[in-house]
Order: sequence, then structure tokens, then C-alpha cells
Amino acid sequence: MNQKIWKEVLLKNRDVCNNLVFGEKKTNSHFAEEILAETLAPFFDSLPETNDKPGSEVIVLSHFQTLLTLISKNFFKQNHPIPSLFFETIQLFGPLFKENLTEPISYLANVLVKIEDPKKELFLKRIHSFAPFTSSVGEWKTLLTVFAWASGKPEYRLEAKTQFDSLSLTLKKEISRLVGITEETLSHPFPKRNNPPKETDPVHFRVVPGYTLFGGSFQEIPSLYSESDSVVVVSGPNCFSLYLDQFGTNVIPKEIIQTPQKPNGTIRSPFWKLIVSKKLDLKEILSAVESEESILLTIPHSYNIYLFYLGST
Repeated sequence: MNQKIWKEVLLKNRDVCNNLVFGEKKTNSHFAEEILAETLAPFFDSLPETNDKPGSEVIVLSHFQTLLTLISKNFFKQNHPIPSLFFETIQLFGPLFKENLTEPISYLANVLVKIEDPKKELFLKRIHSFAPFTSSVGEWKTLLTVFAWASGKPEYRLEAKTQFDSLSLTLKKEISRLVGITEETLSHPFPKRNNPPKETDPVHFRVVPGYTLFGGSFQEIPSLYSESDSVVVVSGPNCFSLYLDQFGTNVIPKEIIQTPQKPNGTIRSPFWKLIVSKKLDLKEILSAVESEESILLTIPHSYNIYLFYLGST
């Protein structure tokens, strides 16, 4: 956005802006005016041009309120270079948003804060790669969903698959070419296999931390139960959905299931019996949920969940 336009509007409406800042500080004592000073120009400079016409003042003031909201939520306290990449994302896709910026900016910010810090930079740079091939706000939102999933948020997989189907053929081809994601990739939590597994196949092992002091969610020994699109974890009076795939795991609280049955503690597959026995005592299995591509386990005296899965490499 042209600096002359937004600066003139903010100066002309100085009292309004001061009142907006005062309102944020009143509800959030940690609101940082120094961050406002640092981000004001980069934020407005990243926005698409606003024509000098009736209503443009309202648009600029609305954008100012959006910036204050982001600051109030500590969004810009993220590590370098995330804030600058965030502004670059708005600049690249701004022509798609036109003047309706509040919703897309909020959508991007909300997705970004859910992604682990080490993965945020790659997430944003992946989004940037597809700017030349993205023709609508809907496609842009789908990119955010797909790459949030690929950044270790397995609970987004089914939503990403549904949205991916509606993308243009050009964008699908570019996503497949650049990052290898296709409809098939999104259809299964782990790579689908054409042949029965054998001992020489690549098997990956992952521990899902359980105890609260070590980053987990469980205060009692967990048990596993199978559900349609996730695994249910029961820990004492608490219940969780466990989403998992080749990119990550996530544990989300949910309503307790009604009178859970005794968990299954038997491994049926000879292949998984062989693999698991190399790390765990089969007699100690408390609960198990298995498929051809993966197996989840809990054991007595441990709050952790143990995952074995077949990978492509």
C-alpha cells in the first residue's frame, strides 16, 4: 500500500488510532507499543493498494485494528524470520484478497501459530512457491491447510484431502512436482503398500510423550481404542483423540467415550509381533491398535504411546 495514503489516513484519524491502542492496552496490559512502532510500516507496505475513494479511510483503519489484534496476541514475538515472511506472504497473495484482508490475514495467523516453531519458515516458503499458480482465496486457503498437514498436523489430513480435490489441475501438478503431495498421499496416514510387509521393509519408530511433566497430556496410564478417523486415548477420567500419520502426531482433548470396554492387548499380525518384540516385551502390552501399515501400543508403568509404522524409505 502506498505509504502516503495510509500515513495520511492514520494521521488524520490520530485520535481514533490512539483510542484503539488504548482499548487494546486496557484489555491486555502486556500490549507492546514498541512492537507497533516496529511493525506498522512493514505491515501496511505489504498490503495491496487501496484506491483513493470514499471508504478508503475505513479500510485503512480496519487494517490498523487487525494489526493491533495481532500485536495483542503476541503474534510478532515469534522468532526471526517469521514476521518478515508473514509480511511477504501477504504481499505475494494480496492481489487475491483485494480489500477484504481481515479474514485471510487472521486465517494465516491462526494456522501459523499452531505449527511448531522449527517448521514455520519452511511452511511459509512452501506457500510462497505457489503464488504464481494460485488464482483465488479458496485455493490459497487450501494451500494453508495442505501444508499445515505436511508440517506435522495430522488432524488436517481429511480436510486437506477434501479441499485438494477442488484445486485446479495446474496447481495440483505443481504441488506434486515441487513437494510430492498428491491425492494418494492425502488419502492414507501412512504410505499404502501393494504387498504384505516383510522384515526387511523400512520400519520407523516414534514415541508420543505421555506424562504432563514431559510435554504430554496424560496423568494416568493411557489405553488405546480404535475410531474411524483417529485413535481414542483414555487416561483416567480424561479422553483424547490421537491423530497421527507419517508427518506427525497430535493429541486433542475430547468428550469421554461411554463406558470404554477392556482395551485390546493382543497383536494379531505376525509381522508386527516380530517387529515389536525387538523393542518391547509382548507380554507387557496393555493396549494395541494396529493396521497393515502401523501399530500403536501402550504398556504398564509408562505414560508414553509407542508407534511403529512402515515408511516408503
